[in-house]
Amino acid sequence: MSKTQDQQADPTHTSERMSLTMRIAAMLTLALLPLGLIAVFQSLQAIETARDTYRESLSAQTFRAASPEGGAIVNAFGMARGLADALPSMIDAPEDCVAAMRRTVFDHDRVTFAGFVDLAQQSECNSDGVAYDFSDNPENDRVFAAQERDVTFNPSGAATDTAVVIVSQPVLDERGTFLGFVSLSFPSIPLIEARARAGVDEAVTLVTFNDTGAILTADMPRDRVDAVLPATIDLADLVGRGQQLFAGRSNDGTTRDFAVVPIVPGKAYALGSWEAARPFGQGGMFVASSVAFPLLMWLASLVVSILALRRLVILPVRTLRMRMRSFADGRSLASVGLTRSAPRELREIGDSFERMAFKITRDEADLEDKVHEREVLLREVHHRVKNNLQLMSSIINMQIRQSRTDEAEDALRRVQGRLASLAKFHQDLYETSSLSQLRADQLLEDLARQMIGMSADPLRQVDLRLEFDEITLTPDQSSPLAMLATEALTNALKYAGADGDSPVFVGLSLKRDVADGAEWITLGIENSVASEVSATGEEGLGTRLITAFASQLDAQVEREEGQGRYALSVRFQRVAQVQPTVGTEA
Repeated sequence: MSKTQDQQADPTHTSERMSLTMRIAAMLTLALLPLGLIAVFQSLQAIETARDTYRESLSAQTFRAASPEGGAIVNAFGMARGLADALPSMIDAPEDCVAAMRRTVFDHDRVTFAGFVDLAQQSECNSDGVAYDFSDNPENDRVFAAQERDVTFNPSGAATDTAVVIVSQPVLDERGTFLGFVSLSFPSIPLIEARARAGVDEAVTLVTFNDTGAILTADMPRDRVDAVLPATIDLADLVGRGQQLFAGRSNDGTTRDFAVVPIVPGKAYALGSWEAARPFGQGGMFVASSVAFPLLMWLASLVVSILALRRLVILPVRTLRMRMRSFADGRSLASVGLTRSAPRELREIGDSFERMAFKITRDEADLEDKVHEREVLLREVHHRVKNNLQLMSSIINMQIRQSRTDEAEDALRRVQGRLASLAKFHQDLYETSSLSQLRADQLLEDLARQMIGMSADPLRQVDLRLEFDEITLTPDQSSPLAMLATEALTNALKYAGADGDSPVFVGLSLKRDVADGAEWITLGIENSVASEVSATGEEGLGTRLITAFASQLDAQVEREEGQGRYALSVRFQRVAQVQPTVGTEA
């Protein structure tokens, strides 16, 4: 295998077949890759910093927006704690208890109701001085079961008949026995109005909720609040996690940003819901521009380098390649040469190629002349050998006419047949276009017809049956095959016969088949025989010659006789002509 073929067959040489443009692009990519990675890394850091700033901004704005509710709830817890500490000493003095509750409502504008709710969820000590039954509120069962301070929302307070936020503080006696709750109520609407007056960003929708996820206050009607809440997270799941910022789908199907800040840790929280319109929320444009900058640097460097390489290297190399390919395909040089703008090194390579091409052309012309001369001489040799053999055949034919016995005539005709076979072989050699290959099927067909014409009894009717595949053999195999076929046909014509009106026939076939990865040729000769005649006869010269020629072909010979026919089969392996190769390695 040549070096070029070996490299093409080996996949490890793929990089060697890369074009110059691809190589330059790869080198520039490797050179600019560190700069690009640094630029992208710095951009990602800037994006992360912007996101942190944005988180802090959303959390700060949410905390600021929730400051009215936070202040109100914290103050209410403080007042409720003070009343809870004083109540054990006033439970036995109802007038003092009611006075304390009324004074609390009077001193604080936001508080609309203050009262003590006992274990039976009844309130007689309150700012209204009226007995209330709170047992019908299901939230009270949870609050009394927990016996901890709590904050809840009632859309229609039993005492005020308005939407209120209720702060509950447990009351314990000196021995720590739970006695009930101090409850303070304040309406939620003034808190929303106070947030509007404070100049809070209108883009935020604020919702406050307690530790069970129940909504306390909201910036919009309760029937529209669910639309701006997270679709996949319950408010109760946001309790106890401190400040949080996340993005997700809301219940109305839009993408929003959510900020959660504690108002009263463990008890009340504020959720800010923002439309997803932040500049660095996803970082898409910023990342794209950051990646685009090193990419544009790479493209600009690549374009400048390729333009320079195209003019100085690629175009001259392509011109030189075109001339080389033209010379390799048709031994002709393209008229286009390298321009003076090409580098001196490439022009020197072009001049060296032209000198080499002229020398190769001259040497090949000399070789072709010598080969043609030798071929003419060889054809002349074959032609003269054929003429001499035909002359000898004519002399033998004259001797046949003068022979006095049948045995002598038969022996001379056998020799004449062998000479005719050799003459036909040499004739085909000098007439064929290639001296290294012969059409064996045509050679055998001509021999068979020639031998029928030379038969000793021209009046005898012999049916010649021919069946050939188109087969080409080398002279080394064609010559012994032709001689073997001549001897076998001579025997077949000699012993051909038939009983009664049966036709007398001689058959000759040449078949090709493939077995075990090799190409095999089978020569078959058969003839009809009469029942009283043995086709084999004694082993004479013809049989020994058939054996000798079969040995030259390294062939297997099989004979079969019976049912009025005699058959000879010769099978051998076809040898392909070995073509000389150029530029091969040992």
